[in-house]
Parts: sequence; structure tokens; C-alpha cells
Amino acid sequence: MFKLKFHFFGIGDLVATTSIPENIFNAVGKYCVITEDQEKMWPFKHNPYVVWMSEEEAKDLEQFDLIPDCRIQFQSNNYFELMKCDVSNSQTEYMCVQFGFNKINLRHPRLYQFEDSKIVPNKIIVHTTGSDRTKLNEPAIRVKSGEDHLRILSDEVIDSILKNYEDYEIIQIGGNDDKPLGGHSKNLCGKLDYWEVAKEISSSAKFIGVNSGPMHIANCYPRVEKRIVLMEFPIKPILFYRPGSIKNWLFSWVDPSYVFFNRFHHDVGISFSHTKI
Repeated sequence: MFKLKFHFFGIGDLVATTSIPENIFNAVGKYCVITEDQEKMWPFKHNPYVVWMSEEEAKDLEQFDLIPDCRIQFQSNNYFELMKCDVSNSQTEYMCVQFGFNKINLRHPRLYQFEDSKIVPNKIIVHTTGSDRTKLNEPAIRVKSGEDHLRILSDEVIDSILKNYEDYEIIQIGGNDDKPLGGHSKNLCGKLDYWEVAKEISSSAKFIGVNSGPMHIANCYPRVEKRIVLMEFPIKPILFYRPGSIKNWLFSWVDPSYVFFNRFHHDVGISFSHTKI
């Protein structure tokens, strides 16, 4: 067995790593061990490839450090040397390559729940507001990585969503302090736990939002179309980087399978204008 070492514990940080145990089992037939508190590690609750142990019980096991992005230079260099590409197909692939597995059976995260939900054709889930990093003493906007705006849907983007989907059932999920979507949407912010959020997303036709924890929950359900607004970036980074880029750690968090939009009135690079959302 292998012990998994986690360095980040946000919603997206944890959900993004849930595919690793299954991929390791498929590659070498071994289970992964988690020693963190089970309530804290909620995305792994139903993972059949995980064994829960105490630190003492797992002290002699080989350890895999889970870094779900390209912030560590030698890891991004390693990926490029092995794959001869500066864009990863998914966060899962990027991590598995670091462990020596360049052939993966599962490219997306899994919660192992609600995967057979019936899709409601006119149901859309919207998440307006990314996490407030200042609560962790981090800068609200990471200027050095290309950001110039908070991950919060602007009024213009919200207007586009409400206009383009006026005949749809729109459900807003998120925290109590999230920016209200308004209009004809149903606001469930602060009323659902993580598993209830996952259930709502799993039965939706589309997920519309920013780069956030709920985006990663949506990534667990490939049948749900992900339409992500890159609110945080001005024009230049969107032109220069690609989703999954190992040259910019923020872009390494967004999956190439998503459809991307921007906050502008014209298409930019890989993104469409928000008016087309």
C-alpha cells in the first residue's frame, strides 16, 4: 500500500486528487492509505481504493505527495521531459506522471456517488463566487500569475446567463456570502452540504461558474457540460496560456475538456465572450 500525503485541503484541492487511488490500483494493484481525519477528507468517503489508517499504522509505507498543479518547477520539468508537451490532458494525468504512471485508466476525479443520476435537460447549476483567499492570509488577486480580477461573476456575465437561459431551471449553489444570481434562479447557497451539492450537479445538463471547488465537483460528472468563466484573467494570459498549461500553475487547474468564456464582449484565445454563454 501507499500512503497519500496531502498539502492542501480546500474543496478543489481534495476533489482533484480523488482519481489517484483508482489509477494506482489499476497500475500496480495496491490500495492507497489516508491517515487524515475522515470528516476532513470527505471526498474520499466512498472511494473503494482507499484504506483508512492511523499515522502510526502507516509510518513505514511509501509516501506519495499529492500536488495537483505545476507550482513545483522540477515536477513541471519532469512532465515535459516525459510527455514532450507543455499542456497536460488533466490534473490526474499530471499527478500520475509524477508517480511514474504515464498511462491512466481514469482522467477525471470521482466521488463514486450519483454517477447514474438522470440528467434533467433544462436544469443548470450556477456558482458565482470563488473562495476568499484572504481568509488564509493569501492575496485576493495573484497578480504575478496573471490575475487582475476576483473570481466572482460580474453583473454583465450574470445578465448574460439569465438572458440566455430564461426558459431553463437555474439553481445557484455556493456559500452564504456568494454573490446572488437573482432573476428567475433558485438560490440554494448555504443550504446544501457537499454531498447534496454533488447530487444537484450530477443531474444537471450544465454547470456554469468560476474556477472553484464546485467546478471540481462538477468535474466528477463527465456527462455534465462545464462552462467556466475565466473572470480572473485579462486578455494577455488567456491568449498566451492554454487549459492544462504547465507553464502557469493557475491554468493547470482548468481542464481542457471545459468550454471557456471571458468577461469581455469578444472572443479571446480559447475563450468565448460571456455574451455567448
